[in-house]
Amino acid sequence: MKSFRYALCGLSLVLLFPAAASSEPVGAKSVQLSKVVLDTETSEVSARVKGGTLCVFPGNVKIPKEKKTQDYERFDNLFSAELKSGGFNVISTSSEMFGDEDDKNKADYLVGVTLRPETINLCSSVKGEKGDISLIAEWQLYDRAAGKIVETVTTTGHGVQAKFAADGEKQMINNAFAANLSSLLQRGVLQKYVSAAAAQ
Repeated sequence: MKSFRYALCGLSLVLLFPAAASSEPVGAKSVQLSKVVLDTETSEVSARVKGGTLCVFPGNVKIPKEKKTQDYERFDNLFSAELKSGGFNVISTSSEMFGDEDDKNKADYLVGVTLRPETINLCSSVKGEKGDISLIAEWQLYDRAAGKIVETVTTTGHGVQAKFAADGEKQMINNAFAANLSSLLQRGVLQKYVSAAAAQ
C-alpha cells in the first residue's frame, strides 16, 4: 500500500507507446511537453486495494489530496517517442546533457497536462501488483508566438495490468496515460496547429 502511494505520486512511466500510424511528417511547427501535474485534490478518488495472489480482503485507500508537478524527464521521453513516431516535429530536452536553461521551452507549441485519477483498483502480492486505473487528463496547448493558451482538451483513459508484475502499479498508470495521449492525437488537436497547412 505504501509503495502504491509512492508510485502514484511519482508516476514513474517506463512504457513505450505503440507507434502512431503516419508516413508523412505532420508539419514544420514544433511541439514540446512542458509540464505534468498530478491532481488528487480537485475531485474524489475511489481507490481500493486487495491483498495476496487471490486478491482478497479489499479495503479502501485514502489518497493524499495534492497537486504535484511530476518528474518532467520521464514524461518527456514517453511523449516525445510517441509523437516522433507519428511524424511530429518534437523538441525534447531530457536527452540533452548540456543545455541552456533558457532553451528549455523553445518549441512553437508547449503542451501541459493535469492528470486526475478517478478510480484505482490494485491487487498487491509477493508477485507484484496488478489492477486498473482510470485517469482524466486535461491538456493545454500554449502558442509561444501568440503568448496564450489556444486549446484546452479533456480526455479519459483506462489502464489495465492483467498479470502480477514487480512494477504492475506503474504499468497501470502508463497504460492510462498512453490511452489519454492516443485520444488527444485521435482528436487531431495538435495536428490542427502544427500541420503544414496551419504553418502557412
